[in-house]
Formats: sequence, structure tokens, C-alpha cells
Amino acid sequence: MKDMITIQNLTKTYGKHRGVEDVTFSVREGEIFGFLGPNGAGKSMTIRSMLGLIKYDQGEIRINGLDSVKDREKILADIGYMPSEAWFYPGMKIREILKYSAAVRKVDCTDEAEKLCDRLQVDVKRKINELSLGNRKKVSIICAMQHRPKLFVFDVK
Repeated sequence: MKDMITIQNLTKTYGKHRGVEDVTFSVREGEIFGFLGPNGAGKSMTIRSMLGLIKYDQGEIRINGLDSVKDREKILADIGYMPSEAWFYPGMKIREILKYSAAVRKVDCTDEAEKLCDRLQVDVKRKINELSLGNRKKVSIICAMQHRPKLFVFDVK
């Protein structure tokens, strides 16, 4: 099995404050990997660096063998990302959110979204602001998974 994620010597600082310092790990294809730590330990910063959402100071990140900086667009096409706090337009129905999420990727995800909604018992006719936090998280998971990515990255608080 090959490495899906390889992070070597990742360092990110914010002025005098440390984001992460010298983080190194790898995740092999098929593995489930999680990292834990207190608030401010750099977990979300590491994930955002992997996705090219923020620039890091030192180190190297490779996703599925591709450089996270040079190959950002190609990498993002194969990742299902669920941020720790997903924000949706409050008046939108779940069906509209899923369709919008798929349209951003320029992919028809109708069949997979329907399967995921059935499995997670999400009513696509409801508005997002009518849902509990747990059910909004389910919608976020469906948005991350509906395009059938090679890698899932969930940032959970």
C-alpha cells in the first residue's frame, strides 16, 4: 500500500506564536488516522496546510504522491473535506445545499447523495436552519462524501 498523506517537518508560525513545529507523519492507503490534542495544538492548521488553504513556513506535504502546493487543484478534486464548523445559507433546503456542493465540483452527485441521505436519515426537503447541530453535521458529511473522493479529511471538534 502506498502513502496517501506524507507530512515531513511541517512548521508554521504566526509571528512570535507557534502554530505547529516539526510535525511529521504519514497515512497509508486504507488506513483510518486521527490526531488528538488540546485547542490550539495545530490540528486544524495542519489540515488546512494539507489542503493548501494556508501557507506553511517549512516542510513538505504530499497527498497521494502529489505536492500540496504545486498540485493543489488536482489534490482537492480527490478529497472530501469536512471543516470543524460548516456554514450553510440558513434558508436553503438540504437538497439545494447538496446540489450546490456538487455544482462547485462540477460533478453530478445525485445518486450518491441520495444513498448517503438514506443511510444517514437526512430529509432533503427540510431547511438547514431547522436541523439540530448533529443533523447539520450529517449534511456536512454528505457534502464531503457525495463525490466519492479517494481521501476523506474530517476536522471534528
